[in-house]
Amino acid sequence: MASSMTARPLVRQRDDGLQLSYQLPHRVHVAKGYPLLAPNGSSIILYGYENGIRVTWRGGKPFGQRKESVSEENPKAKATAANDDVVMIIDSDEEDTSAAPPRPQQQTQRPTYEFLEEETEVDPTHPYEDIIRQIDIPLGSRVLDLAVPPVLPATARSALDPFPSILSEMIVVAAVCADYSTRVVALPLVPPHPEETEGAWGAQTLSINGIFSHQEIPKGVAITFTCEEDVEDASQWDLLVATHSAEASGKLLIYRIPIIEGSAGANKVYTLSEDGIQPIQRSYMPAPAENIVFNPSPYPSKRHSTLLASFSSGCVKVYSCLSARSSRSTRTGSSAPKSNAEAVEPEGKWLISLYTGFEQPGSGPVRRKAVIHAEWVLGGRAVMVLMADGEWGVWDLEGAGPGSVKGPLHRQSSVQGITGGSLTAFSVTGRILGSPSASGKPSSDGRSTSSTEQRPRFAPMTPSTKRIREDGLLKGSSMVAPSRSLTGQISVHQTNTTRDSLPEEAILFRHGDQSAIVPSLLSLWRNATKAMGTFDSSNRCRVSAIPDVQLMGEKLKGICHLPVAQSKARKAPGQKTFDILITAEHWVMILAPRLAEPETTARTLSPRLSEQPTAETDQLMLRRGELDVDGMDRLLSGMAGGARSLRIASPTKKARIFA
Repeated sequence: MASSMTARPLVRQRDDGLQLSYQLPHRVHVAKGYPLLAPNGSSIILYGYENGIRVTWRGGKPFGQRKESVSEENPKAKATAANDDVVMIIDSDEEDTSAAPPRPQQQTQRPTYEFLEEETEVDPTHPYEDIIRQIDIPLGSRVLDLAVPPVLPATARSALDPFPSILSEMIVVAAVCADYSTRVVALPLVPPHPEETEGAWGAQTLSINGIFSHQEIPKGVAITFTCEEDVEDASQWDLLVATHSAEASGKLLIYRIPIIEGSAGANKVYTLSEDGIQPIQRSYMPAPAENIVFNPSPYPSKRHSTLLASFSSGCVKVYSCLSARSSRSTRTGSSAPKSNAEAVEPEGKWLISLYTGFEQPGSGPVRRKAVIHAEWVLGGRAVMVLMADGEWGVWDLEGAGPGSVKGPLHRQSSVQGITGGSLTAFSVTGRILGSPSASGKPSSDGRSTSSTEQRPRFAPMTPSTKRIREDGLLKGSSMVAPSRSLTGQISVHQTNTTRDSLPEEAILFRHGDQSAIVPSLLSLWRNATKAMGTFDSSNRCRVSAIPDVQLMGEKLKGICHLPVAQSKARKAPGQKTFDILITAEHWVMILAPRLAEPETTARTLSPRLSEQPTAETDQLMLRRGELDVDGMDRLLSGMAGGARSLRIASPTKKARIFA
C-alpha cells in the first residue's frame, strides 16, 4: 500500500516540536491512543476505517534476532526418548522393538523475537520516532466508534492493586460497526514481526449482534474490567461492555463477558467467552446519549462500574451497572448470606443527575446549555463537561478537589452512596478560544472563569474603530460573535504517580475546529479557588490553544493523548509524558517533540573548548552557567586588556576654553 503510516510522514516545524502528518488511503472515522505501552516501549495507535481496525506500533525498541521458544516439557521428553533408545539398543536381540512406546512429539510453538536492549541513535534528518509495525483487523464493515479500557499508566498504578492479567499480554478494544453489531477484538500486545503472516497474529474477534443487540446502529460503546466477587479465586476477570443507541427514547445495554485463562506450554492464553452473549441489563434513557464512559477507578473500588452518560438537553447522569439487588433479608436486617442466584443478577440504577446552567436570554425560550461531551476527572471523583457555547465546567461529586465545599456525597465512600440527587453548580469553569466570554467574564453560576489566551490584533485608530473600542470598554465583550459548535471532545490523561494524594491530569479539548490543552487541571483548579497568596501565572494553570496545527484542508474529527515511553532523547526540561494524536478525514497527525541526542552538544563543544578556548566559547559557557574559574580569569583579563588598549589608542583630550 503506497500511502500508509509506515511511509515517511510530512514533517512540519512548530514552536514546541514537530507535526507529523500521515496520509491514509481510506477515510478515518475514529482514532484512539491505547493507554498501555507495548513490552518494547512502543506506543499503540488504533483507528477505524471502512473495513475494520488498523493497529499501529510507533517507536520503542526495534526487533532483534529470532529465538525459538521451547516448552518446559521438551527437555524431559528428549531425555526420556534418549533413555528409551538406549534400552532398545541393548535389548534389541531379545525383545520386539515394535512393542516399544512411541516417542512423545515436541510441541511446536509460535516463534518469539527479541528486542534490542540499546536505544537506537537519533537520525538528525528524521528526528522523530518511526512506525515499526502496523496490521489490519478486517471486520467486514465500517467502524464508527472505538473504546479502550480506562486503564491508568504504569506509573500511576500501585503494585498492590488488582490488575487484569489479560492487559499485560493483549490489546482489548471494542468497535461499533455499521452493520448494527459491536465487536470486541483482542490481540497480542507485542508487535508482530514483519516475517509473521496474518494467521500468526493471534487476534480474536467476538461479535455482539442479533436479537440481543440494538436494532439500530449503536451511537457509542464503553468497556471496563470487573471481577467476580463471590468466587474464592479473585483472578476471575470479566469484561463489561456498554452500548447505547437512539432506539425509542434512547436504549442502554450492558454485557458481561467472562475471560477464560488457559496455558499453552509456558505461556498464558486468554480467550473471550462466547457462551450466552446477552445483555445483563436493559435501560431506556430519557433521550439519546451523546457519549458514555466508564469510571477510571480500578477494581475493587465501588465506583469502577459506574457509567457516565451525557445528553444534549443539558443533563449528565451517573448510572451504576453492578448495584446489589435489595432482598428481603437485607431489608429486615437479617445477617443471612446471599444466595448465588441473587449475587449473579446485578441491578442497575441511576444515581445522580447533573445539570448545566441556562443560556443567555434571547428571542427564544430559556433552556439549559447543550452538552456535547462529558468525562470523568480527578481519578473518577469529579465530572467534566463541555458545552456547545465553548464553556466547560467540573462538578466535584465527592468534594475531593482543592477548595471544594461539602458536596452531595460528603461522608460517602463513593458515588454509590446516593440515589436520585441532582447538582448544578460548577466547582471550576472556563471557556475555550473563540467563545463569547473569552475575556474572563463570570459564568452563569457566578464562578470565576478561565479563558484561553488570545493575542491582540493591531488595528489603525480611526473614528470607527475608536467607537467600537469605547463600546467594548463600557459594555464588555458582547460584540464578539459567539463560537457555537455541536461537536467536541474531552481527553483526560493522568501524569503523576500514585504517591501523590490527588491525581495530576492533562486535559485536551476539541470544540468544533478549535483545540486547546490544560497541562494540569489540578493547578488550574487551585488557582481558580485561591482567595489570597501568590498567583501562579504559568502555562500549567491556564487553558492554552494549540496553535499552528495544519489539517490539510480537512475537518478536525478527533484529538486524544498518546502515551509514550521515556527515553534519553526525550529527557528534556518540561517534557510531557504523552504526544497529541489528531485525526482528520484522511490524515492522522501526531504533535511530538523534536528528538535529540542528549550528549551531542557536549561531544561537539568539549574538543573545541579543550583545544583552544576562545572569547566566544567563554561567553557561551557563561550564558549556560558552566564557566569555570579559569574561564572567569580569561574573561576578566580580556576586559582589562580591552580597557587598557582603549586608553592607549584614545588619549584624553584637554578641554579647550573659548574666550
